[in-house]
Amino acid sequence: MRKNILVWLCCFFLLFGLQAKGWGAGTSAGFSISGAVRQSIRLTPEDLNRFQSIHVRLNEVDSGKNYSGAFNYQGVPLRSLLELAGIHKEESAFPKSLDVVVIVRNIVGKQAVFSWGEIFYRNSGDIIVAFAAEPVMPELPQGREKWGNLLARPIGFPKLIVANDLYADRSLETIASIEVLVLNPSMKNRNDDGQSPTSFTVNGAVKTPLTISDLTNWPHTNAVIKVTGSLKGYHGLQQVSGVPLAKMLEIAGAAMEINTVYLVTHSDGYRAALSFGELFLDPAGERILIADGNDNQKAGKEGRFTLHIPHDLSSDRNVKGIENIEVINLKKSPKVYIISVGCADSSLITLEALNYLNKTDAVVASEDIAERYAFYIGHRPVLFDPFKLIPKSAEESEHKELSHPGREKLKAQRVEKAAGIIREALNQGKSVALLEYGDPTIYGGFRGINAAFADHEKQYIPGVSAFNAANALIGREMACKGSIVLSSPRALKENPTLIKSVAGNGDTLAIFMGLREIENLIPLLKKYYPGATPVTFAIRAGYSNSKRLIKTTLEKAMEAVDKENEEKESWLGMIYAGSCLE
Repeated sequence: MRKNILVWLCCFFLLFGLQAKGWGAGTSAGFSISGAVRQSIRLTPEDLNRFQSIHVRLNEVDSGKNYSGAFNYQGVPLRSLLELAGIHKEESAFPKSLDVVVIVRNIVGKQAVFSWGEIFYRNSGDIIVAFAAEPVMPELPQGREKWGNLLARPIGFPKLIVANDLYADRSLETIASIEVLVLNPSMKNRNDDGQSPTSFTVNGAVKTPLTISDLTNWPHTNAVIKVTGSLKGYHGLQQVSGVPLAKMLEIAGAAMEINTVYLVTHSDGYRAALSFGELFLDPAGERILIADGNDNQKAGKEGRFTLHIPHDLSSDRNVKGIENIEVINLKKSPKVYIISVGCADSSLITLEALNYLNKTDAVVASEDIAERYAFYIGHRPVLFDPFKLIPKSAEESEHKELSHPGREKLKAQRVEKAAGIIREALNQGKSVALLEYGDPTIYGGFRGINAAFADHEKQYIPGVSAFNAANALIGREMACKGSIVLSSPRALKENPTLIKSVAGNGDTLAIFMGLREIENLIPLLKKYYPGATPVTFAIRAGYSNSKRLIKTTLEKAMEAVDKENEEKESWLGMIYAGSCLE
């Protein structure tokens, strides 16, 4: 019997090891750390394996009483990863990090929010990012029979583990992004006149704002605090009697979800944040108290009402002289992120672009982009290919019988259809990444789609444009006369006085989408520029294996292009004219 059990366990762990440590289908391509940090970073589960790791056991039961198994996880403290990125606040009247929060998001859009204090004022093993796990198997056969399949389930790594929470709501699988956020960064410290407030308010995301001036009739809890500050060190033990902050928030009808934080502010601007999880998921949250100085016979200059967090390893979050407790819900409305992936090689995508891609739930991308960035897109569904839904030339090639107004109407209908697909995703609470080549704000390919959404519904994420890549390929100062003018063949044809002005000043003219219009463009330029004017064609700039330059003069431009543009590239090229190219 014992031998059979051992054989069964060996087979089970072999199977589980392949699932738990093999980065299966549910595993994300990695996650980013961004926001208020010195250096944004991106890590994969394999990267985590290179850190010094710790082991944490988690018995996974969520607030709905659903059991998901017991596992021994191996991972890296979240604190260590944040220290690697380096939390960085812009210049502020309040330099401490006590008002910083950390938002962790997974690939299906779930979020968990943490205060800076619960990460940095607790033991670092309490919150880890795991990259491997082993199940904790019941010893008796009936236990293994009942829970074996559940414990053999594939786990999506990297996984956030919050060991001290009673419920596992914040332990998220397949995390995609970690964002560091400063609450109310524009808040200014006020001059302290030495008069502490005699009451405080509870407001923000609450049903019933409260103004509290007396705690006599509130239920009290006693606690002993080891008072150890970051400045003067140990101050001894303190007996505290106060009202659980959680009780006040419940009575105020505060937002009760893991996206919520609570900012406690002193009358002089000193402040500290707490998370929903540390108040309502961690059993120790019941002992986070608001004490009345009158009750404790020590109001004085420190202020009447004080926040006490007994389980913090430093007392810096014990805010004295409380003036306000603001309830803040950090759940974000879905958005369209118009993200530049660069103009050519995948190495030109920016870290910021990847950070924002990690915050989205669906993608709109061409077949080429979807293929080249498949690793970063990961699980996200591609809603459609804009070039297939709204081809650049389909209206002309497929519907030659239509008049120009007819083709424009057809194009508008296709743009409306594309925007409708994205709008449907937004209505489902999903953020959408619209992946564009180059700079979406300079002759972007999807201008019609972008225009369908209001400013508050979209955000542009910058990247490397064809202009940037072509400048680097040419490798010289383009504004030697003071200005660079960006334009297109159509715009120059409609406004020839612009060419005359640029040529007269000796400024550099940079032309997008000019290769396919070269036969009409060169004669137009010759009307205003001398034939000896230097002209440079930057073809496929940014493509490491095919980028090249054609340097010539305006007089010889047509001959040079016919001779040296052997592959007849008609789209991927910039044309420059001006004396700065000499």
